[in-house]
Amino acid sequence: MTITSNNLTADLPTGVKDKVRDAKETAQGKIQDIKQHLQDGTEALQDKAGETTRHAKDLTDQAVAKLPAPVVGRITQLMAAMRRRPVPAIAVLLGVLLVLRRVLRRNS
Repeated sequence: MTITSNNLTADLPTGVKDKVRDAKETAQGKIQDIKQHLQDGTEALQDKAGETTRHAKDLTDQAVAKLPAPVVGRITQLMAAMRRRPVPAIAVLLGVLLVLRRVLRRNS
């Protein structure tokens, strides 16, 4: 046996049906507003992320331009290795940061 909305509302007075319909339409309108707001926010975040990425790339290019050629070559190799195997690279980076932190704390 299937229950449809017509079967459920058949026994309800017209005033109640109207109120239910109005509440449903109001809820659907609010849901659409929320969806639009989320979509606008998502687009804004994507734009900001793209802008931040471009800015970081520009800063990296500026920093690399100031370095000597042998250092740039080594950095390029390290970046390629990090792209191939990011997890070990991150682990090494965290280890280096921890060592630096300890050294700097002892000196201060």
